[in-house]
Amino acid sequence: MIARIIGALVLVGLFCYWFTFHSGFIPYAHNPMQYMPNMHRAVALKPERASPITASGSSALVPPVGSVARTANPYPYSRETAAADVPAKANPLPKTREVLMRGKKMYETHCIVCHGPSGMGDGTVVGPFPKPPLLVSDKLINFADSQIFHVITRGQNTMYPYGHKVRVEDRWAIIHYVRALQLAYNPSAEDMSSFKEMVGKPQETK
Repeated sequence: MIARIIGALVLVGLFCYWFTFHSGFIPYAHNPMQYMPNMHRAVALKPERASPITASGSSALVPPVGSVARTANPYPYSRETAAADVPAKANPLPKTREVLMRGKKMYETHCIVCHGPSGMGDGTVVGPFPKPPLLVSDKLINFADSQIFHVITRGQNTMYPYGHKVRVEDRWAIIHYVRALQLAYNPSAEDMSSFKEMVGKPQETK
């Protein structure tokens, strides 16, 4: 009986020793038998604060230069590439009301301050800054959607690039909305006929 008690106490003592020094649940400065101790006692980085474990001394890390996200599709053209030299491609997004309303929202968020509510280049910042080209001009009307996408992505002349601020899908949605502004500015007879057919005769008011 005494031997069993002593054996049990030894086992309990060994377990307490292992749990204290080698399990990782209790911090221990020197623990050579602990598997991956840095994962047991990871240093939590505080946002917007200095960090002693990074080379830059900042906790806000950026991806290495030249790295690309696994799911990313890098844009192949640089700012130096003229929009007219970008291959003409159609808009991959469907021309639906939902897409058009998304494009309107993004246009009014990012573009309206320069290009104005109707694409006439009369935004609120025009005056101190140069007037941008009219989005309803023949040049922009004749641009392919992919060429307008290039200008939004990389910028042009004094226009700042928005590729890092506006998602790819939102850029294509903005282009759909720009096309709507162009149609509204100079509608063809076919456009007017389609509009009248869609709207119908105005109801009489009493």
